[in-house]
Amino acid sequence: MPEKLIPEHIDPFRYAEQNLGLDGIVKIASMHRLSSIVSSDGGVTVDLQFGIDEQGIRFLKGHLETKLSLQCQRCMEPFVYEIMSDFVLGIVTTLDEANALPERYEPALATDGQLALRDLIEDEIILNLPIIPRHEPEDCKVKLPLSDSGWEQEKGENPFRVLESLKKHKQQ
Repeated sequence: MPEKLIPEHIDPFRYAEQNLGLDGIVKIASMHRLSSIVSSDGGVTVDLQFGIDEQGIRFLKGHLETKLSLQCQRCMEPFVYEIMSDFVLGIVTTLDEANALPERYEPALATDGQLALRDLIEDEIILNLPIIPRHEPEDCKVKLPLSDSGWEQEKGENPFRVLESLKKHKQQ
């Protein structure tokens, strides 16, 4: 079965008025910002549903899933990072409309009556990337000690005690 690709731009107002939905794949290679920081030949599985809520706000409910190959910043080896994200966006045309949205909605700006779906999906993935990509500690090749008991000091112990013993040794 051939892959069903998500269009790059749509008319979100028409989709919302007709309660339309989209599902399919967005190729990671077509997302320029993301493809420059991750190495993955795959795609992002996307499910989008448009509508109008009881307040008359046009919205987009979305779900996306993908697996990305990131480089661990501890051991510098690649690892697979899975993203599954749900989001709800309010479709707006101006900054004033964005500021007036209820808290449950993040704004999605439609310019010239068009919504750039690929950019919106790319933004959502980038927001879900870890700040510092790394394996789980048990999966990483670099093993870090949980605690170094040689350097721990008891409460109230003077950290300069060693200097005192050196001073006494020098005076003898």
